[in-house]
Amino acid sequence: MKDLREVYGGYIRKSSEAKEKQALSIASQKEAIQKKFPNIKFVWFEESRSAFEPGNRPIFLDMLNQAIRGELHGIVAWHPDRLSRNEKDAGEITYGLRKGLIKDLKFVSYSFENTPDGIKHLQNALSDSQYYSSKLGVDVKRGLNDKLEMGRMPSQAPVGYLNTKLATRGENKIIDDPDRFSIVRKMWDLMIAGSHSVPEIRDIATKEWGLITLKKKKKGGKPIGYTTAYSIFSNIFYTGHFIYGGRLHQGDHKPMVTMVEFDLVQTRLKEHGS
Repeated sequence: MKDLREVYGGYIRKSSEAKEKQALSIASQKEAIQKKFPNIKFVWFEESRSAFEPGNRPIFLDMLNQAIRGELHGIVAWHPDRLSRNEKDAGEITYGLRKGLIKDLKFVSYSFENTPDGIKHLQNALSDSQYYSSKLGVDVKRGLNDKLEMGRMPSQAPVGYLNTKLATRGENKIIDDPDRFSIVRKMWDLMIAGSHSVPEIRDIATKEWGLITLKKKKKGGKPIGYTTAYSIFSNIFYTGHFIYGGRLHQGDHKPMVTMVEFDLVQTRLKEHGS
């Protein structure tokens, strides 16, 4: 059996968070590591967790502890930001390396020498990962707040409206859907009149007026369901407002109904136990 001290821990991580979506997939990271270091024997540590907060990655901590105990000769990752995006984990990595607790550390897309100067450069790389992650989080939050102040709901538009896809980042908004806006308004008219139930209005809209959902690559283009019909009549978005983060915001989209009409429909829904 090969000496465990010659075995490296191959750490591959992919987070589902938007801030890290640009990272290579787990399979791609593993392939890149094997191609870069074909003569190294690996024990693989795969994880799909965020590295923005310490203590959030049990598999990473297990690997790090194995390396510190001498059960692994070293650690290999695609880039320093796969190992850490926070100050605490970064400090444990560089401290373990400087004190000789971690025997070796290698990367596919980054190189450094295990010397005082090399470790300093590694600290800078890990610090940059934390800095850019934190800065991006602040920028995203600022951009979201700006969008809310402009009255633009940062989510999928309901039936009767469309999300624009403009080239300029941050300028996307929600507009009325020329193919569905008038049909959904007629659904509201029937509901306001009180002459039809929600299921009946849904059947009229789909079977007589031809209302179908927006066609996308792999879904859509079908009649709306009964659940969707109920959601239309309970969504305050149609009044020109929207709720985000538990707060009511004034939208910049075209209202389909007045607040008086919306309140009347809510009363009708309660009366019918909807």
